[in-house]
Amino acid sequence: MIIDKQPLPEDPTPVDPPPSYDSYDRHSIPTVQDSKHVLGNQPIASGSTSPLQSPTSLSPRLPKTPISAGGTNKGKGRAGVNWFRFNSAETRTAREVRNTVLGLMKDLIQEHNTPAAAGILQSCADACASRDISLSSILQEKAIENHTPLYWAIVKRPPDERQDGVDGVDLLTALISYATPLTQQTIAEVRLACLVTSDQALFQRLRLSPEFAPVSKVDQMLLGATIPPEEIELEELLGDDGGAFAVNFVIPQFHKRMLVSKEIGLEFIARSRLWKLLFFVTTEPRTIGSKEVNAGSWCISLSLLEISPPTYLQARLLVLEADEPTTTAPSNPTTPTSSPFWSVAGRTAPTSTTKFIDLSSNQEQLEPGTGRRNPGRSVMVCLDDSVIGPNFQYGNNSYIGADEKLRVRLEARLGRKATTDCIIC
Repeated sequence: MIIDKQPLPEDPTPVDPPPSYDSYDRHSIPTVQDSKHVLGNQPIASGSTSPLQSPTSLSPRLPKTPISAGGTNKGKGRAGVNWFRFNSAETRTAREVRNTVLGLMKDLIQEHNTPAAAGILQSCADACASRDISLSSILQEKAIENHTPLYWAIVKRPPDERQDGVDGVDLLTALISYATPLTQQTIAEVRLACLVTSDQALFQRLRLSPEFAPVSKVDQMLLGATIPPEEIELEELLGDDGGAFAVNFVIPQFHKRMLVSKEIGLEFIARSRLWKLLFFVTTEPRTIGSKEVNAGSWCISLSLLEISPPTYLQARLLVLEADEPTTTAPSNPTTPTSSPFWSVAGRTAPTSTTKFIDLSSNQEQLEPGTGRRNPGRSVMVCLDDSVIGPNFQYGNNSYIGADEKLRVRLEARLGRKATTDCIIC
């Protein structure tokens, strides 16, 4: 006798598989009315009004609407759009939800800036929240070709000048919105992606987020801000070897921060390398070059960070008087064409009062450090021995204006010096 098999009670097997990416009608996804791009035209974050912060909190349990772009949703709402068509909250395990989310993220990155991104991310957030799963953790896993979704969103992201015609919220902005708070490993991935793409503009906007470039507690007290206040502008200059660049810095409350915080670090990307210009006060006696430097000396260093390739460097730091012009170049540059900076100096309008500090490395290549046992190789200069002299340490010097800002310009060219003649005159 054949007995028909009865279904097991409470069988967790789903009747229908999850919907495919292609089966979704993208036009039904609500879009953001504001066509401006958070990453294209303004900083990633700015103080407490960051567009990446959720309206409620940054805890792993996600809010209903983590992206706020100043617009309203169109259509009938998100209730009818569900990328996780499960029969019940128990029909999918945490592993299956994670794999589904990662699969959708991979599709989003391959499509890039698809109008469906906001709806897909919200559906992922709802599915994870209903199962007490952290979407933030999933988005920060190196699960897509050994990298995070944020890394690939930056690598696939078109340059700023090509984003004006794209509607909706930038994919990277949306991903960061759902991924916060970010771990140090994720921040390192994002920095690496900016370096791989040589995206200095994006890197500087990311620095305006407290997560990417946290300001020390001392600087927060001095400046009343939680984001780096410095202005950093890169100029990559054309030349015979293509290795010349210049960087303009505006540093607020420079003298007060040096006295209290003891250091000011400025990071930027130029010529496919991540650099750090550091002003610091020595806390103990040390050797810089062949000279013994006392504790309390003011110094400058220029170094490479992370995976930047080694290089020889010809560089100088121009320190301008507070009332000197910095934007109008003279018709006849005073720097001779034999100098490796002739193509750079013509834009600086140097005068007789402009001071130059040599930051070249012709004997040894600059190399990034890999840890305490290998701190790398950088250029260090003690200001006591520079043309600026010890007067730079006093608050009433001619380089600090009434606005308490220091303005300096780094001019550099990759490669070793061709002759033994002095390049800074």
